[in-house]
Amino acid sequence: MAKPEKKNRKKKPTKKNKRGAAEPVPRGLLVALDGTSGAILRCEAERLARLCRGAAAPAWSLWDASNTFYEMRMAKAKDFTPTLRALMLLYASDLLFRLRWEIEPTLEEGRSVVAAPYVESALAFGAAAGLPKEWLEELFLFAPKPDASFRLKEKKKSKERKKNGAGDPGFVEFFCASLARQYPGWDVAGVRARMLQYLKDLEEQDRIHTLGKKPHQIKRAFTEPRRALASSK
Repeated sequence: MAKPEKKNRKKKPTKKNKRGAAEPVPRGLLVALDGTSGAILRCEAERLARLCRGAAAPAWSLWDASNTFYEMRMAKAKDFTPTLRALMLLYASDLLFRLRWEIEPTLEEGRSVVAAPYVESALAFGAAAGLPKEWLEELFLFAPKPDASFRLKEKKKSKERKKNGAGDPGFVEFFCASLARQYPGWDVAGVRARMLQYLKDLEEQDRIHTLGKKPHQIKRAFTEPRRALASSK
């Protein structure tokens, strides 16, 4: 992530108006970017952050900022086989870390932040793997609603996937690899397909937008009314 400034963290940033008086800096926007490919998410998070930055420096927050899963990969313990619920709890813990140390401080500085992935990716994975919807929703009650939500429209053989290669795994790749060691019949392709269908259903409910290539498509996501979100309040 483009790290937030650590100095003057206790004081809220201010700016001077035309009369020279100090006034609070408007809070930045929280933008969610969800999908199933870790490599593409990392690439698109930076692009989206630059489109959403306004006059401030771009900022984005990626999965495993807490290094929890990095340490798990480094351990390489063959007998370490966390359950699906344990992995989801660790995802929530990592997201809580990102919110506390990356996202919230940057928003307070007036900078917009792209969180890639955010909550919907985790809900999609959990639902695709068969976890109860109520348990998943309760797990992520701590996460604030984003100001705009996007999903990656991924293809099986996309140019982005070829360009970026495998790279460091995203949470979907890591979770599937971990669970496959415990459950030999783990259906990776099926989980991805159900996740994509979950995100597609959200778009049909007007709760998420497909990430387009042009700036005006990004701007539309902030201006169009989201009927499902409004009705859920």
